Amino acid sequence: MYETFETLKIKEKAGIEEAVQEQKLRKEQMQKISLQGMGEAECYICITAEMKQRLSVIEHLYQSISSRQKVQEIILLDAYHSATIEGARTTVDKVRHAFDAPKTKDDQMVVNTVRAMNYAYRHGINGENIRMLWEMVVKDVCENERLAGEKYRSGMVYVGSRDRMIHTPPHPEKIECMLQQLGPFLAQSQENIWIKAAIFHFYFVYVHPFCDGNGRVIRILTNAYLYQSGLKKVRYLPLSRTINQRLNGYYHTLRDAEILYLNGKKWMDFTPFVDYFLECVEACMIASVREDISLGANEENILKRMQKKGIVGL
Repeated sequence: MYETFETLKIKEKAGIEEAVQEQKLRKEQMQKISLQGMGEAECYICITAEMKQRLSVIEHLYQSISSRQKVQEIILLDAYHSATIEGARTTVDKVRHAFDAPKTKDDQMVVNTVRAMNYAYRHGINGENIRMLWEMVVKDVCENERLAGEKYRSGMVYVGSRDRMIHTPPHPEKIECMLQQLGPFLAQSQENIWIKAAIFHFYFVYVHPFCDGNGRVIRILTNAYLYQSGLKKVRYLPLSRTINQRLNGYYHTLRDAEILYLNGKKWMDFTPFVDYFLECVEACMIASVREDISLGANEENILKRMQKKGIVGL
């Protein structure tokens, strides 16, 4: 697990020599990101040895992902968990049976997310149609609608878990300028694709451009970005389910994007979220491969029974 500079400083004060050495190593590993934080903070990540190893595992696991499970079932499962993160309380079966005419706000949240995910996979998302995607996500379920604005939110909102406020996003007039940095970053950065997706995810949540639905939107955007970048198997990965299972880490790493003052500059560390995101991707892939194997075994057993009954010719 990635430890923040704040944690390492506490350990240093306690006389733990390894913490001093780790801080020195971190400063050598710092890589500037071409994105700007609030208060003119420069942004950076540290690509640790553990992260490099995890990326290698992810590349191998990705090759093992199959299309045995149906895309629409995975999208429904992912949408269900994405909406659950934002407070929806329903079940996959209820949504499936009420898809054409959702009876509750919770079911509508999931249905909206499914439709928006399908749209994003088909069309991709850019500055021109992101508002349309957001409107699909919050149709008939929007909170803070009075702050919707013409393109992005017109007032202040806050990022928090159930029991605490974690982050105060930038003022509305800063949103467009900050989001415009994402396109060049994604196009020009030489970072690994999974790291770029993690940075994209984090920065969007950091800016929090809409009055509601930001979490659902960025989880869709992250998958769509990976898919449009050539990682087509991402459609078979219910990543929101894994994030939902590790939700405390999601909020903690948003909080841990700490400010560091170094050589007269103000820096913001994206590494805690990147590390968390890669951990979720790896866990999601492992679960997906396990489910594929289980599904394959079930299909094989069904085939054997059919063959014994003479239903399938040998």
